[in-house]
Amino acid sequence: MPRLSPVLIGATLAVAALALANQTGLPRTLGAHPFWATQVLWIGAPIGLLLALLATLRGHGRLGLLGGIALSAAAYGTATYGRIAFAASYAEDALAGQLWYFGWIALATGAALALASLPAQIYSRQIQTTHRPISKTRETAQK
Repeated sequence: MPRLSPVLIGATLAVAALALANQTGLPRTLGAHPFWATQVLWIGAPIGLLLALLATLRGHGRLGLLGGIALSAAAYGTATYGRIAFAASYAEDALAGQLWYFGWIALATGAALALASLPAQIYSRQIQTTHRPISKTRETAQK
């Protein structure tokens, strides 16, 4: 079972990064509506942290990292399409508005998932490079 400290470090990193993004107005700059730019971060972040915790504890840290990156990219595309379609319809297209809103929630989820999975992935790489398998050790000892 993996150690819990990389998970806690990742959760702290993700929350700090999303708080910094919120304080600097990054979601509004990238196209989120000013009314709910903060709200989407704090809805998506706990979902991403929970997914990262589950992925890391199950030993799928790389899947969490890559899945978070892929989810963020797809969600940003969806949110951008929703924003453009919503504005083009003069706020009449409710589906486009929902794509815009839920796309930003998915983007925050993916960002939290990727950021929270990153330290666990780095930690597992360090373990793999510092510990040689037993078979390699025996081969070296026999030579």
